[in-house]
Amino acid sequence: MGDFDRSAVEESDWGQPFSVMDADQAVGWQFYVRAEHLLRGTFPVPAEMAHRSPKALNMALVSSDKLALAPGAKRVPILDYQPGAKLESHGDRLFLEGVNWHPFVLPGTRVTVRWDRRARTRLHFSYPRLRRPLVVAGAMVRYAYDPRIMTRDLAALDVPADRTEELVLITLRELGYLDERGRALLPQQELIRNASRRAQPKLAPTNQIRDAIQRLLSNRLLTLEWGSLSVDGVLHFPSRVGERPVQLLCYAPTVRDTDGEEHQAAGGRRAEGVGAHRVAGHLMRIGHLGKEASAEAKAAYRHDHQTAGLAGPHELPRGYTYVREHERGV
Repeated sequence: MGDFDRSAVEESDWGQPFSVMDADQAVGWQFYVRAEHLLRGTFPVPAEMAHRSPKALNMALVSSDKLALAPGAKRVPILDYQPGAKLESHGDRLFLEGVNWHPFVLPGTRVTVRWDRRARTRLHFSYPRLRRPLVVAGAMVRYAYDPRIMTRDLAALDVPADRTEELVLITLRELGYLDERGRALLPQQELIRNASRRAQPKLAPTNQIRDAIQRLLSNRLLTLEWGSLSVDGVLHFPSRVGERPVQLLCYAPTVRDTDGEEHQAAGGRRAEGVGAHRVAGHLMRIGHLGKEASAEAKAAYRHDHQTAGLAGPHELPRGYTYVREHERGV
């Protein structure tokens, strides 16, 4: 399956503006789209813009061919003309609300914005296109993106899946948040149990989940590995000498070429309207801040990791804390 960047499970406020340019005639900035932006129809605005424009200003979002990008970069306008987006403040942060995001815009997409003061009520958008589309964790990706955000936020858009394969992949991605490499290693019966739990209140028949697992194995989105079970019931990977061998399913987030395949972007299954969304339990790196996880976080991780039936130690990895499943947004 290939190596996976450990930074995929880091937590950071990646959705805020960066590369802000405040000149006499214009304000420009970039940001990475977060799931919350897509669900709530919003995006962040730098403080530099607030100094130049009144709050609660109605804006229009306009596709632009005229943004200065790096040499050779392709300009890909996606958003059509959208009147009525409104500049609002939330605490010490500014957001533009009332945005109708294009369905091909996924979490992690990099957006370049320019506000020309001569056109006070218009914002111009641009998205750099990848040379070749990629499939990331089952979603078609066409535009420049940050893989850390995409890996972390895609599950928030995967509202009740239409296909059992999607349900299994969503379950695997969420289980991967409990591992510092972003992967999930567990026996098939544990994956079936977790997928059934994820499908509630609608129950997916066990035989359908089992068939979906076989299709994912055939398509090499899952692989088979060998672990071992200790006398005290702990699953280890790789297998250890003297312990009972146990076959494990292995999922690791992958990036591959599309090879002409047709895939529906995860954004096409976006939740309707604005509302709260579930955030799966996940690791958050804090070691670089000189902090240590609390006893409560360690206990919560131990419980959730063990309850999921995952292979490997149930102890929180060093340098991380654990954020339990919760609701985000209102």
